[in-house]
Amino acid sequence: MPLGRDSASVVAAIGTLLDGLDRAPLPTSGGRRLTQSLGTTGVSAALYSEQAWPTLAQGLAEAVRQHDGTTLLTLADLQNGREDDGRYSNLSAANTAITCADTPDRYTVQDVRRVLPKFRNASPVFGPSMAWSMLQCTGWPVRGDAAAQRVAAPGAAPILVVGNTGDPATPYAWAPALVKEIGKSAALLTLKGQGHGAYDTNDACVRAAVDAYLLDGRVPADGTTCG
Repeated sequence: MPLGRDSASVVAAIGTLLDGLDRAPLPTSGGRRLTQSLGTTGVSAALYSEQAWPTLAQGLAEAVRQHDGTTLLTLADLQNGREDDGRYSNLSAANTAITCADTPDRYTVQDVRRVLPKFRNASPVFGPSMAWSMLQCTGWPVRGDAAAQRVAAPGAAPILVVGNTGDPATPYAWAPALVKEIGKSAALLTLKGQGHGAYDTNDACVRAAVDAYLLDGRVPADGTTCG
């Protein structure tokens, strides 16, 4: 095992690897370097689907044993929408525009430094990058509006909210919180699974419930659990 034999040692080893990339990016087969930002993105990208976990394990082993960042860079490029010719999709730009339109919050470097220890304590691997991402909208030329965050829907037709307990990108806690904000018209469907989202995990229970809701208007009982 190149990273450790228990979860704590593995997390520590990945954190050490990513910290080291800030000082010494790794070479890759294509001539580009795996920087700290790209390494972190590569690790997070593979967590979106359980099928990608073996590729992540391969990439981490290559980085630690062979000092080769090729596989992690490939994962990062997929996440960032980078094409073979070096062009990028507008995914990241669109996400930034939408995020900054939906919030008036504009943080400073001092704000980040103040909360950085708390972020790092919560996640040695992703905490620092998540903290610095607070600057995403700093300097954005259009003021955001928090109105889109109000989602109460009294009297609406039944709304199905689906949450995955093992979602690495959208915390499960947001799902029941959303149901509470929507109100009585919302029902919660929970998947005890892994990966980003629930329907595309191919869980038969989730697929049946969501298909019945979308195609036939049948809403599962609030609190239904799959997996």
